[in-house]
Amino acid sequence: MKFKPTPAFYSILLLLILWQALAMLIGYPDLFPSVTGLLKTIVTMLADPAFYVSLVITILRGLTGFALALVLAGVLAAIALHHPFWKSFFHPWVVVMRSVPVISIVLIALLWLSPPGLPVFIAFFTMFPILYQNMLSGLEHTDGKLVEMAKVFNKNSLQRLRYIYFPSARTLMLAGVATAMGFGWRAVIIGEVLAGPVHGIGTSMKKAQAFIDMKTLLAWTVIAIVVSFIFDFLVKLLAQRSRKLRLSVTKKLAKTVILNIDRKEISINSLNKSFNDVPVLQNLNLSLSNDHIHLLKTASGSGKTTLMNIIAGILQKDSGTLVFSQSEPVISYAFQDKRLIPWLTVEQNIAFALPHFPQVNQEEKNRIGELIHAMELDNQQDKLPDALSGGEQQRTTLARALALPCHVLLLDEPLTGLGQDLKIKIIGEIDRFTRDNKPVIVWATHEEVEGLNAMKYQQTKQ
Repeated sequence: MKFKPTPAFYSILLLLILWQALAMLIGYPDLFPSVTGLLKTIVTMLADPAFYVSLVITILRGLTGFALALVLAGVLAAIALHHPFWKSFFHPWVVVMRSVPVISIVLIALLWLSPPGLPVFIAFFTMFPILYQNMLSGLEHTDGKLVEMAKVFNKNSLQRLRYIYFPSARTLMLAGVATAMGFGWRAVIIGEVLAGPVHGIGTSMKKAQAFIDMKTLLAWTVIAIVVSFIFDFLVKLLAQRSRKLRLSVTKKLAKTVILNIDRKEISINSLNKSFNDVPVLQNLNLSLSNDHIHLLKTASGSGKTTLMNIIAGILQKDSGTLVFSQSEPVISYAFQDKRLIPWLTVEQNIAFALPHFPQVNQEEKNRIGELIHAMELDNQQDKLPDALSGGEQQRTTLARALALPCHVLLLDEPLTGLGQDLKIKIIGEIDRFTRDNKPVIVWATHEEVEGLNAMKYQQTKQ
């Protein structure tokens, strides 16, 4: 393999040339060694077992402080994300930790901690505010509509963190890790220099300085820089690698539950909802059941999506009552604005609606395949949403809604913009889903819907 120099290579080469030129200009090897003299010192150190003891101990101290900071930052960031009170409560503490000079922390901690424990504490104290702030910022920049979608499909807090929040915040989190490790690594060595534990890079540097051994002092400095570069490289390598989620078919999961044994109803009484004091729903009274498909055919802006979002639990009503015949209704929703997860494929986005995602049983796997074929997405099932057309994204959203047996099926403009032949095919799939599950169906549309035979239509005007 032919070596191809990079800009970084030329930069390091220039640094070495300047170093050598300065060493020759000074002419005092004991004060400022040449590049060759420095390399000889490093080679000598590499042959000494004590070198590796000091190196490993310093790295372990840094990683221990990093691990403690990472865990605490992750927990507090997750708490702050969902609770404004705690976000405000944590903020002054984080600002203080970020603002206090490292040397002040070291000098104060010297009075409290033993020499081996001080560098760990310094690493934690230095890294925590950076990790916390980046984690919180990343979590807060997560698309709220994806979180709402996950709640509708009954994903718990841990599932939302794993599949929505963390992948969305990954870039900012890794940037925080890189920055924190850069600051923390230097802080660990400063702590070792001042605390003087038995082993460590900082301890070795302090000894070299005490004996005016510039070659050894500079050699340890170079080693510290190299280790820092290695950690930075590993973080960047991690950032470039994307962990691909895979669906796993397992026989341990129960078969898909068919929810067709009960009569299903939604009773809506005196429902009101306003936005910025502008009424959208006023004194709405509806009785919805699985005896009919309820078509909401009203003008844009009249509250169709608002009503469906209230039924789904995304929005809170201002007043009135909304009562389901089931105490814990299973709701499935084909959103007008798609809400597909960008880092999941078409197949995975459809499977996301299922209770045990990313595990599916064979019946669910077969159903996903049938939906992909019915929606004419066979050639797109392994693609990410960004690689799809608007119509393909819309069909993926509908397939996700039809993958989940449910008590209530909400369809918000599911056929808009589709060709007539494809509409007829998809309506047939909705007809099949209706016969199998007998849900309450609320369907917002501007179009005439023809070809669905499983139930009678009931057109609802708001």
